[in-house]
Amino acid sequence: MKAIITAFLVFCYITVSAQEIIKDSIYSNVLKEQRKIEVVLPDKYNPAEKYEVTYVTDGEWNTKIVAQLQRFAEIQFMPPNIIVSLPNTYVNNDNYRVRDFTPYKIPDNKLTGGADNFLSFLKTEVIPYIEKKYPTKGYRTYYGGSLGGVFGLYSFFKEPELFQSYLLADPAFWWGDGYLMKMAADSLTSLPNPERTLLFTGREGKALQGMGIKDMDSIFRAKAPAALHWKTLVYSGETHNSMIFKTVYDGLKYTYNGYMTADINYHPMSGIILKDKPFSLYCFPEEHLDVHYTTDGTEPTAASPKLTAGVSQITVPVQLTVKVLAARNEYSKMKKGNFTIGEMWHSVDKPKKAFPGGLDTLSGHVAGFIELKEPGYYIFGLENAVAGTRLSLNKQVLIDCKENTGDDAQTYIVPLDKGFYQFDVTYNAAASTPKLLYVAPGKDQALPIPTNIQYHMGKNNVKK
Repeated sequence: MKAIITAFLVFCYITVSAQEIIKDSIYSNVLKEQRKIEVVLPDKYNPAEKYEVTYVTDGEWNTKIVAQLQRFAEIQFMPPNIIVSLPNTYVNNDNYRVRDFTPYKIPDNKLTGGADNFLSFLKTEVIPYIEKKYPTKGYRTYYGGSLGGVFGLYSFFKEPELFQSYLLADPAFWWGDGYLMKMAADSLTSLPNPERTLLFTGREGKALQGMGIKDMDSIFRAKAPAALHWKTLVYSGETHNSMIFKTVYDGLKYTYNGYMTADINYHPMSGIILKDKPFSLYCFPEEHLDVHYTTDGTEPTAASPKLTAGVSQITVPVQLTVKVLAARNEYSKMKKGNFTIGEMWHSVDKPKKAFPGGLDTLSGHVAGFIELKEPGYYIFGLENAVAGTRLSLNKQVLIDCKENTGDDAQTYIVPLDKGFYQFDVTYNAAASTPKLLYVAPGKDQALPIPTNIQYHMGKNNVKK
């Protein structure tokens, strides 16, 4: 384990060099001393954008580690954050973290008991300084380990508006004969601003009890309000010092649970359906996402039916609304599908001069007929289509692309009887031909429209 941690630290040192650590400091009138501040900006930092901020204690040890772990998490699980890291004060080689992180003085250590001053330092000096100097949203995450975890939970109760998320690695809840356990038991039932995120992590075995984490978990299970987004994670095979790695990574994912780098997609996106006849809805969200839906026009909640990866049978009397629930509501994403109740469409007569084996493909126009072998719901799709592309069936527009689709297909469902249907796709002649897809009744996979059901009129450039 020691070799792994050492290698990871070396890796962090090399790769974080690309992330400049801005060295700064301010004089604290509260603490009566100059305090160092280390700031790491996002890779693609833009002063015109606003960012959330992660505040890190024990900065002399943790700045580079947190910066690298956050960089990994930002690939998929969280938005870019500014990191503000606070190295400790040292006097005659004594680390004054025990002064800053402990809530009251204990007889055998004269340094203890400075948590209120340190909390005031953060609230009245550090945070205002950062939010004046950098473009921030006002959303803040706190990270602290061991005694830093003690201070984190103390601030959770004492200053409930200061941070929206707390990541506490192997916190020393045993400190002060369980002082924070008493505070938690007394405060949780009337907790102000409960809609916050709180994560405790501990080590499996005796350490979980010895650090007081098991007892604290029991208190929270009994008394935490339902609106509080909290949990305890227990890791095996870790040491007290190695807990930062999993805590930060898992904690950031937990803080931003539900965050997506792309929109939620499902298919079909809209269309015509038969009254009281279910259709197949295809949705493949990432496993970590909590996706719910409604069909009556209301906004989905955690109590609404859950949409799991794969195929779901849906009946839509009013409107399909799909929502990804996120720990921070601003990152929840919602999409509405416009479906109308209609009748089964009927085929046209087989054209006399239609030839099997493909569609007519002219400049900016794909046309012909398709022959459907069975009645039922059909889903049609356009992929890699440019804005302005239209797909029509029997001269009725099904899909009208308002923007480029890329790999995200635009799809439409329609109930069709068996037989022949006139098929047209128009697009910008300067663009490539869009990819045509369909899903036949009883099938679960979108495929190119088979050439053996395509008919052309013998015009030039027939698509085989």
